[in-house]
Amino acid sequence: MKHENLPAEQLEQAHYLVAHCLSKAGLCLVSPDVLKQLEEGQVGLQVSITVPGLEDIPTMAFTGSLKELHQSVSSEKNILRCDGLEIDCRRRRAVLNGDPLLLTPRELQLLTYLLQNRNQVLTRGQLLGSVWELGYAGDSRTVDTHIKCLRRKLGEFGRHIVTVRKVGYRFETFTK
Repeated sequence: MKHENLPAEQLEQAHYLVAHCLSKAGLCLVSPDVLKQLEEGQVGLQVSITVPGLEDIPTMAFTGSLKELHQSVSSEKNILRCDGLEIDCRRRRAVLNGDPLLLTPRELQLLTYLLQNRNQVLTRGQLLGSVWELGYAGDSRTVDTHIKCLRRKLGEFGRHIVTVRKVGYRFETFTK
């Protein structure tokens, strides 16, 4: 993985991304003094972000229930399914109608993110921020190219990835 210095103006975005990722695991952002008063069955976590050239970055504190954290890493949530598509997030494998899909790592990340957010419109910026590296400085149209390749590899199933003109994409589940 390539590491780059994070510009100071992106610090707030880094805090948001860390908080967002940990909230998906069942943790809530809290004031640091809450960690001193945890109840039974609760866990606390302090996260520090270090940015070269910046000092005094406040530590973030998170708390959550041990039960919710355990459920967030259960095997059921690591398998995503839609019609004949199945993605095993832990093993980083995708299968369509019983046949393995030969996807690049980025295509698999993109498909996984679309499926996790099914029926929601995702802007190119959201897709770039969630699937590409934080410091990605290329053209947002790379999303279009990856979607095109992904649709081609999905064949008829590619119709689930719907273009929302001038906005982005949506993974649409069709009712039968």
